Order: sequence, then C-alpha cells, then structure tokens
Amino acid sequence: MVMAFRTSAYVMGAEQFFTIAKGVRLTLTLLPKYPPPSFPYLHSILGNWHQVGNDLNHRLLASMSHTYGPIFLLKLGSKNLVVVSDPELATQVLHTQGVEFGSRPRNVVFDVFTGNGQDMVFTVYGDHWRKMRRIMTLPFFTNKVVNHYSGMWEEEMELVVDDLKRERNRGVVVRKRLQLMLYNIMYRMMFDQKFESVEDPLFIQATRLNSERSRLAQSFEYNYGDFIPLLRPFLRGYLNKCRDLQRTRLAFFNNHYLQQRR
Repeated sequence: MVMAFRTSAYVMGAEQFFTIAKGVRLTLTLLPKYPPPSFPYLHSILGNWHQVGNDLNHRLLASMSHTYGPIFLLKLGSKNLVVVSDPELATQVLHTQGVEFGSRPRNVVFDVFTGNGQDMVFTVYGDHWRKMRRIMTLPFFTNKVVNHYSGMWEEEMELVVDDLKRERNRGVVVRKRLQLMLYNIMYRMMFDQKFESVEDPLFIQATRLNSERSRLAQSFEYNYGDFIPLLRPFLRGYLNKCRDLQRTRLAFFNNHYLQQRR
C-alpha cells in the first residue's frame, strides 16, 4: 500500500540506499546544501499518478531517484509525496527534524478504522499523540509492567516449545502457533484472557477480522479516491465495507471482552 512508503526507510545493498517518502512538503530551508527538488512531468489533474499508478514501491522510487536526484517531489492528485534517497537527508527527516516530520498522513480508509485518526499511528503529532502515548505506556511498557508480566511471557513461550515437542511427529504450522502466542500475550495483558488453541473459535474469529482489516487497509483499490477527491464518491461501496467490518470488530471486542471487565 502507498502509505507504507511515506514513512518507511529501505536499505538497498552495500550503498545503504534509503528511500523515504513522506506525504508532506519538505522544509527546504533546513537543507540548504541540496538543490530544490526536481519535478517529473505533471498532468494538470492526475499529477504524476499516470507515471506510478498503484505501483508505488521502493524499487520504482529508487529508479526514479537516479533520474530526478536525491530529493524529488511527486504530486499524486491532491497530495504531495517527497522522496528522499540520500542517507544524510534521511537522517534529517527521521531524526534531526523528527518532530516536524512525525505526523503520518491520514487517508479515507484508515479514518474509518482509527476513528478519524484517534490512534497513535495515523494522527497528527501533538497533544493528542502525547496523551495516547501515555495511555499506551502506563499499562504496557513501563519497567513495572515488564517485571509483572515477564513470567507470563515466558510461560507462553514454554507452551510453544511444549507443543512443538508434543506434535513433532505430525508437525506444527509454526507461523500459526507463534501468532497464537502473540495474541495470548496481548489478550492476557489487556483482558486477562487467552485462547485455548489455534482451533479456538474466538481465536479464529479474531484473526479473521484482523486479517480482513489489514487487507482492506493495505489494498491498492482505494488509492485513486484517496489521492483524487473528485473520484471519492466511487469509493462509497468500499468504505461501507470498511465501516461494516469496523462495527463487527468493535462488537466482537465489546461482547467477548469489554463487557466482562465492567
């Protein structure tokens, strides 16, 4: 999905070739030694969409950087995408000026799944983000919490080893078993409950809902409406599908976990 390339860094071979794309305007005054970003040919409405389409991956961006230089601007419909392919510039974006570039651009589908950017990932850096960080840190990431739950983590890992030993003749789908371990760790921390096995109906339902959410959120199917607002009415069916899934997920957590904690 396009969003992944707005905030990710890629190391490509021995050259440590970083490709970082952010859907924001780069503050060029912070980078005086570099020339202004070059602009590929622009279409009046589509911008550079006709050049990249839904194939906006790190290899394509790396190839374009050889033509347009270490920093260039793509205009995808109504949104600007600055591509950085230089380690020093990458340091500026990700570290030195991290606060200025800390906000991830929202889109129409993630707005459905995050309550219009009310999570930590797709929200503007500021008071809300700092509040959400405190909410997440206190119950999950303090030294006290780590010490409290370390025994439980070790227990879940030992159960994985026991299952592998017990099923050594029939075999185990390791990926699925590790997924169960991670789910049990998180659900025990959040709800003090766990799944019995990979055949547990609740585990199957939880993984199915989360997989469908990831599929819808990371799909290329809705990019055209996200980048070109004029086409957004054509996303009505897709967004309704996302809203239905979000309601189902919230009902699942509410009925099986949240109500029991009240």
